[in-house]
Amino acid sequence: MNMSKKIYEKFAAAVALASLVVLGGCLDLEESIVSGVTSSFYQTPAGFEAAVNAAYSGLHDQYAQERTMTMEELGTDIWVKGSDGSHKQWNDYTPALNASTAYATQLWDLSYRAINTANAVISRAEGLTGVSESHKLLRVAEVRFLRALYYFNLVRHYGDVHITLEETTGVVTEASRRPVEEVYNQVIIPDLEFAAANLPVKQSDYGRATKGAAHSLLSMVYLTRGAAGDMERALDFADRVIDSGEYDLLSNFGDLFTMGNEKNSEVIFSVQFTNDPLTTGGGNRWHLYFLMEYDREPGMTRTTEYGRPFKRLRPTEHLLYLWDRETDVRYEQSFQHVWFVNAPDPNRGLAMGDTSIYLPAVRTSELPEEYKSKNYRVFTEPDDYWNPSPQLWGAEYDYRYYPTLLKHLDPTRNSINEERGQRDFVVFRLAGIYLMAAEALVRAGRPAEAVPYLNTVRRRAARPGFENEMDITAADVDLDFVMDERARELAGEGGRWFDLTRQGADYFVERVRQYNLDAAAVQEFHALRPIPQTQIDRTKNADGTDFGQNPGY
Repeated sequence: MNMSKKIYEKFAAAVALASLVVLGGCLDLEESIVSGVTSSFYQTPAGFEAAVNAAYSGLHDQYAQERTMTMEELGTDIWVKGSDGSHKQWNDYTPALNASTAYATQLWDLSYRAINTANAVISRAEGLTGVSESHKLLRVAEVRFLRALYYFNLVRHYGDVHITLEETTGVVTEASRRPVEEVYNQVIIPDLEFAAANLPVKQSDYGRATKGAAHSLLSMVYLTRGAAGDMERALDFADRVIDSGEYDLLSNFGDLFTMGNEKNSEVIFSVQFTNDPLTTGGGNRWHLYFLMEYDREPGMTRTTEYGRPFKRLRPTEHLLYLWDRETDVRYEQSFQHVWFVNAPDPNRGLAMGDTSIYLPAVRTSELPEEYKSKNYRVFTEPDDYWNPSPQLWGAEYDYRYYPTLLKHLDPTRNSINEERGQRDFVVFRLAGIYLMAAEALVRAGRPAEAVPYLNTVRRRAARPGFENEMDITAADVDLDFVMDERARELAGEGGRWFDLTRQGADYFVERVRQYNLDAAAVQEFHALRPIPQTQIDRTKNADGTDFGQNPGY
């Protein structure tokens, strides 16, 4: 059975466990235990499975929501704010990005709630009867993988954080931030080593953690920690995934994003969603955020095919010009450039199926004369990207009009305005692992050895007949090239803020200021997020001192 269905089989029971209070009682203390479930239920085989599934359900809060899109993509070198949305401080780095910012608080609380659920599973497994030791070991390995992932996301965002490895069932008023190195050494790496040793290569339930998922996460953990020897470790675990024979690059890049093809040979680990509101939580909402305002143009009305445009993110000029469009298919297969009439407008001569909007991917000064007399809208890339000037025959890209990212569109939603999508959210895929290996080699001072990894990814993206033109040499390779290649391959798939910040705060600031002119106020302290004020107010260290805040906030 699909994991996305199984994960909510015992949803009522899972809610009871997942809503236990963590770190200062920031969650609802009055939430009642539903369906008569008691603590003893989790000591039964059925309760144990429900608790494990509840640990997986925390992934729905970590991925595919507006909160994570905002915190991982907005305010980077490749994505800038669109015209709409109330969280633009995450792009502009204004004082509104502070300890009371909703998203920073929500992610913190939801992460510790998920960690508490994982802790409960691990601790209660010890005395569990009626379940074979091998099955118990498998499930604990899955949950330790999840706990490592939740803690890893915490330290990447917040730096030093509280460590708790025991189940919490009441209000906590004492907590202390531990150095990032301790979190890696006490939780993240031991959990992942245990998971990698005990998880199978494949699972009968699609969506559960596997050995390949654990190795992928270990590679990213070592890339991010960056201690002595960590680049060799990152490369080793990336190679284990690549050499396992369990995963293959799809022959056509665009097939990765065909709705219904989320389960393919390239996917290593993904978060599962369905179109059933009872089993999908908030759903995958990323289909909403990368879309331009097509639905107010002549001949157009909103449809599930073209999506509901929330206009939260638009590509920076840097992103749009990263691809050699003559040789590389990834630009045209990542972005939508034409919309066809779905609401005929006889007064404008627009019949059903005619072209309504076209983005020819040329600068304004390069637009062929033939397009200036068309009866449909033609949008060009401004010669000055940050100061577009409307044209009589069309318009230029601005905060409302820009190429739409195709990767998350979901035409299978139940209605035009439905925000919950059912597309799975991919956390690790094989092309990303090749690029992680290349990054490890470049940062280890061995760029020539990164070339085969990069060329494997680039050749898959070659326009037929241009494979040789896509090959690069050692002379082309440095850290900037690897970051650009990650953008060419993985744009809009999550984690861009992590890509930049793991290179150091100075690198992060340099790239953002250079390519995202709306983010000129970014400073090095923004390489960490603010600790929520609610956490600071409600807990203190054992000696009574304040919990503490990150510098700059």
